[in-house]
Amino acid sequence: MASVGKVYLVGAGPGHPELLTLKAAALIRSADILIYDRLIQAETLAGARADAEHIYVGKAPGRHQSRQEEINAILVDAARRAAIVVRLKGGDPVLFGRGGEEAEHLASEGIPFEVVPGVTAGLSVPIAAGIPVTHRHHASSVAFVTGHRKDDYEMRELDWEALARIDTLVFFMGVSKLGEIAQRLMAHGRSPETPAAVVQQAYWPGERVVAGALKDLPELARAAEVLPPATIVVGDVVRVRERIEAMHLRDLRRDRADRAGFGLAPEALIARAAAPTRGAKDLRAALSLRLFDRLEAPRAPEALAAELGLRAEPLRAICASLAGLGLLLRAGEGTYRNAEAASHYLRADAAGYLGERVLAALDAAERYDPLAELR
Repeated sequence: MASVGKVYLVGAGPGHPELLTLKAAALIRSADILIYDRLIQAETLAGARADAEHIYVGKAPGRHQSRQEEINAILVDAARRAAIVVRLKGGDPVLFGRGGEEAEHLASEGIPFEVVPGVTAGLSVPIAAGIPVTHRHHASSVAFVTGHRKDDYEMRELDWEALARIDTLVFFMGVSKLGEIAQRLMAHGRSPETPAAVVQQAYWPGERVVAGALKDLPELARAAEVLPPATIVVGDVVRVRERIEAMHLRDLRRDRADRAGFGLAPEALIARAAAPTRGAKDLRAALSLRLFDRLEAPRAPEALAAELGLRAEPLRAICASLAGLGLLLRAGEGTYRNAEAASHYLRADAAGYLGERVLAALDAAERYDPLAELR
């Protein structure tokens, strides 16, 4: 039997790189392959070795179910290619993070693994907004609830009568169901005047809080155009925020001047282009060919090669390299499609197009004919 590596299912905390555990930071530094989610900031990935392979497997809101089998397969393939595989997940990997599912899959495939706990959003996001989830005068019980569980999951399956009696409720991934959450809690005895809040993008640029009575919160959130990622908190502990907010001066807050973003941030993309690696050369070839304009939908390298009049084998290698950089996603059956960063920054018609800046960084790093190997 061929040797296999070990997969570490690592919690990366709520986003800010300073909230990584020491173990998580050490594993990022030693990883051969990093497999990471949408809620991982670029500074967190910056701690990796220069030769580490990066695979982006972020799932945008509304597309959670379709990709888990693909991610499971990527984990197994990575373990068969590398000694240390780090699967980075926002928050804690087993609190609504699908770490349990991935652990089961790895065990079924005979892949050694270890779970490394992280700072959960259930505790860290509320306190970012000045809301402690427990308090001797307000709350001696707390429950964590998810708005998503499986394809056929409906909110009515929850024991709302029991939830309505718990002092503090923290809802993950529930923004789209906020109206239903409020209605069901009130229908099962929770006062419409119960303090409640939605915390959007805690520890990220654009962090904000919308607070009000439970009965009013859905409309307040709609008016404020609250979007995921956001966490909902219900309970008297929300009142504490008003009393401590003025003196709650946070070193960990990130303002809009910070340029971290989902997937690969612009600065990280430019820095990666300037690195003297084969991957950077492949990125230049892709821009010269306008490859990202052709990969919004999954396509096979062979079909692209035929369309462009090039040889298939080197183009296949370029696509694999770009997947390692986190710019393309393996879409199954030998096809690739743009990752989020490529869609936002590397398509010629994208509003945030950075292609010229990337090419300038490449030119400053090394003169290179991007198409030589394809001719």
